[in-house]
Amino acid sequence: MAEKGKLSREKVLEAAVTFVDREGLEALSMRKLGAELGVEAMSLYNHIPNKSALLDGMVRYVLEELEVPRTSDTWEEQIKDGYRRFRRIAQKHPNVFPLLINRPPSFPDGLWLLERYLKIMTDAGFGMKESFHVFRILTNYTFGYAMSEIRGFALEARDGNRRKNRYEIPREFTGVIQLRPYLGNIDHDYEFELGLDLIISGLRDRTSHTRRQPTR
Repeated sequence: MAEKGKLSREKVLEAAVTFVDREGLEALSMRKLGAELGVEAMSLYNHIPNKSALLDGMVRYVLEELEVPRTSDTWEEQIKDGYRRFRRIAQKHPNVFPLLINRPPSFPDGLWLLERYLKIMTDAGFGMKESFHVFRILTNYTFGYAMSEIRGFALEARDGNRRKNRYEIPREFTGVIQLRPYLGNIDHDYEFELGLDLIISGLRDRTSHTRRQPTR
């Protein structure tokens, strides 16, 4: 708990993220957050004007954990590492991460990430417009995959629950029957990496083909 008189916006946001990680987003209120910090709820309004601003601040707080280090790796590895780190935010804060979809960072909070990405891509020789579209594709892919991990994929058991063994698959679904042994033992890390590889290799092949085309 924060000591009275030492409350700050950063401490409020940190406590809110910690509380939601533990209790869930639906449980969050200014009163409960105040109790978490050992102060009256009214004290929070000196740092956060309302709950809406609190939620926006939590989005910015968790995004600050996302770092894309400058390395000597290839552009492919730098991009993949950045999206791996993005997915890890979802794994670390599964109750907070959905806020990034419902309350995406407002201008200019998310610009640093796009700027860093564009620098990697243009240094590798890609055009600005194509780089921007691939940024959106990769971001949407990672968002979608991370959210599916949080909420559960179709036909997969959740939280170790082997419910898939409690029903019989009709015999006419022969393809699904063949998949049944795999449904409870899916390697999500491998699957996520495969998706990144498919997108990036497709971009690499597309760009290589474009560069080979004769100039008219």
